[in-house]
Amino acid sequence: MPTGRELEARFFLADLIGAEVRSPEGPTPGRIVDFTLLLGEKYPRLSHIVIESPSGERRLARRDQFSRFQPAALELGTAASQLPLLSDIPDSVLVRNIWDKQIVDTSDARVVRVNDLQIAEIKGDLRLLGVDVGFRGLLRRLGFERFLCPLIERFSGPLKNEIIGWDIVESVPTNFTHLKLAVPSEKIRELHPADLADILDDLSVQEGLSLLKGLDTETAAETLAEAEAETQAQIIAEMPSERASDILEEMEPDEAVDILQDLEEDKAAEILSHMDAEEANDVRELLKHPENTAGGLMSVGFATVFEEFTVEEAFKHLRLMAVDLEIIYYLYVVNKTDKLLGVVSIRDLLVANPASRVPEIMNDKLIFVTPDTPQEEVAALISKYDLLALPVLDEDGGMVGVVTVDDVIELLLDNMPRMWKRRALTS
Repeated sequence: MPTGRELEARFFLADLIGAEVRSPEGPTPGRIVDFTLLLGEKYPRLSHIVIESPSGERRLARRDQFSRFQPAALELGTAASQLPLLSDIPDSVLVRNIWDKQIVDTSDARVVRVNDLQIAEIKGDLRLLGVDVGFRGLLRRLGFERFLCPLIERFSGPLKNEIIGWDIVESVPTNFTHLKLAVPSEKIRELHPADLADILDDLSVQEGLSLLKGLDTETAAETLAEAEAETQAQIIAEMPSERASDILEEMEPDEAVDILQDLEEDKAAEILSHMDAEEANDVRELLKHPENTAGGLMSVGFATVFEEFTVEEAFKHLRLMAVDLEIIYYLYVVNKTDKLLGVVSIRDLLVANPASRVPEIMNDKLIFVTPDTPQEEVAALISKYDLLALPVLDEDGGMVGVVTVDDVIELLLDNMPRMWKRRALTS
């Protein structure tokens, strides 16, 4: 921010818009309706004040053409008839276009809406200093600040302006504005995907597409996977199919399926046609199952070991499989025909004798579901037995997938007592 010595005066846009301008000519030339903005500097210069006459004619005045410049006392030192028309500069960037725009506050990883703009007079120039995203700014914008703020402050204490400096926020490029703020886009890319997803959920579809366009494919996939289901479907539906397929390939197949199930059939088929053949086959297999069943929830990424393995051999095998698996909760012990015989946790392997055979330490009391098991029953079993993952078996007892606790977390929360649900969401 500019120092106090540099600042000659500060204003809010809402206090200036609509303010009456006087003229040495006699008749009132009109009211301030906007400012033109020159982009590219840390604090952009407001090059002209836009004055609208009672007849609707709009003219441009520089700051130095005012003899007095205060919201309650605005007086031109130049005849209004000598000022150029706004129409003479058709490509002007107007400050009021920033009102109501969504801006990413990278310091707090949130999307904020511009309620008002803070303007400063610095060395004779008007500069855009920051954006007011607080409640007081909204009241000022609506014209209620003078009446409501004293009443609110009487009961709740001082109602402060919430100013974010123009130099520490970044706009989301859209088709509706070509504004680009001073902070580099690296700040956006450095955010955690979960924080990016929170931002994504607050943006319009076009703004969300612009945000993802600036991310690498892996980060875009992680961000989209963390977003709300409605956000996921809306963005993928509007995204070019080639880009959508690249992003879905980076996701776990069950995550990709969740998104594709919410799309139009033609769009989903087009995206699948651009995906890697192996990835697409995994997704197509999962799409065969209704989304409210174990088959619709399950992931095909799980780790198996053969019954004849020793603990040491199981670890060697696990190291090879772990490269392609996002999360490993358990190892599933199978025979040569892939029939599930038992389950062993990573902890059990760690504390076991390396020479022991895996069947000696596995749990052969199997808890499992079939692909058509309703999702509510799946969630109930995971909750009842404190499982991190639940195997899904076909009619021959073969492993076809696993449902992990994060796959059913929303269902589990819905069935929690209200107190525990609140604690879980808070943590």
